[in-house]
Amino acid sequence: MLTLMTVIRKRPGISTEEFRRFMETEYGPVYAGLPQVKEYVQYYLSDLAQDGAEDPIDAIVKISFESEATMREALATEEYRRAHELRKAYMRDTSIGIHSAVLEQQVQLV
Repeated sequence: MLTLMTVIRKRPGISTEEFRRFMETEYGPVYAGLPQVKEYVQYYLSDLAQDGAEDPIDAIVKISFESEATMREALATEEYRRAHELRKAYMRDTSIGIHSAVLEQQVQLV
């Protein structure tokens, strides 16, 4: 299983409500509908404290595939390209706004 965790920051001027509506009704369903996707979860965040060094993180998305090959297959679809275009209006377009990393290990203590 290959799992990606993606940190997402919304564009300035987009309200939290508008961003979450987009994620839940437009963006997320595209990914969830890809046959290669085994799991797709959206986590919405609110910072408890902020020092101003970075903008707050608005969401983290967890998406899992059977393998790297099936992930690459999904990323080559027209549906993925459509989602990629949709997000330009709502998400920052650099690694500050969208930053994905492969989940290497999960340790659950409780």
